[in-house]
Amino acid sequence: MPDRTTPVIPEPTISEESRRARAGSFGEAAAGYQRYRPDYPLEAVSFLIDGAAAGSRILDLGAGTGKLTDRLLELGFRVVAVDPSAQMLAELSGRHPGVECRLGTGEAIPLPDGGVDGVVCGQAWHWMDAVATGRELARVLGGCGSLGLTWNTDHTDSGWLARIEQIRGVPRGSELNRGADRTPAGPGEGWSAFARRDVDWTRTLSKDDFLALWQTHSQWLTATPAERTEWMSGWRDVLATDPAVATLDEVEIPMTTECWVTRLRG
Repeated sequence: MPDRTTPVIPEPTISEESRRARAGSFGEAAAGYQRYRPDYPLEAVSFLIDGAAAGSRILDLGAGTGKLTDRLLELGFRVVAVDPSAQMLAELSGRHPGVECRLGTGEAIPLPDGGVDGVVCGQAWHWMDAVATGRELARVLGGCGSLGLTWNTDHTDSGWLARIEQIRGVPRGSELNRGADRTPAGPGEGWSAFARRDVDWTRTLSKDDFLALWQTHSQWLTATPAERTEWMSGWRDVLATDPAVATLDEVEIPMTTECWVTRLRG
């Protein structure tokens, strides 16, 4: 784990109506999500599956377009993908037609008891009821196994990226349902304390792709036309005028993949 101190952030608040709207907004951006959202480092995914043997059946919960599924397949696992969006799963199936895909949520997982050996969840745990999902996961894991949660986070606490972040002025989905030290909401009784690992890396994007990436976030997808116009104008201004990036064709985004693992206590 890096020596960098994790900044303490205030816990954001959001109405339940807004949370539901944002959680269900990604389908319309499925193609863009697959194209512009970052992948996950193999080192991070190896930690998430917590020693599961190659060939194990892993549930990718909230699988989206399959960013985690890609890595799980590379590591030799069998994957069943569950997501509430048919459009997102269609993107996944188009690249991996052999992967079993099912429509469902964390609170109602369409799998039999004991049907999987492990569970991972990328960029989606904050949209779920943690305790209700924890009960469902205990059922589909058959009383043993691990849950690995992960978020790709960019460092927007300083410099030009801080200016980009401030323009939007609303909490990110990934900050919801987490403590001041970023610990995720726990899945309830019967689960161990979280173990954590951070993987630091850098992503390079063209400026156009950077702007397209921000249009795959739930805040953009549920924003009004006026908000979108205001944000895009501000973002373009930062990219064109900030001395750190104004003369560049591509921008470097410092990233951390945060990984959290908990196990069912037998």
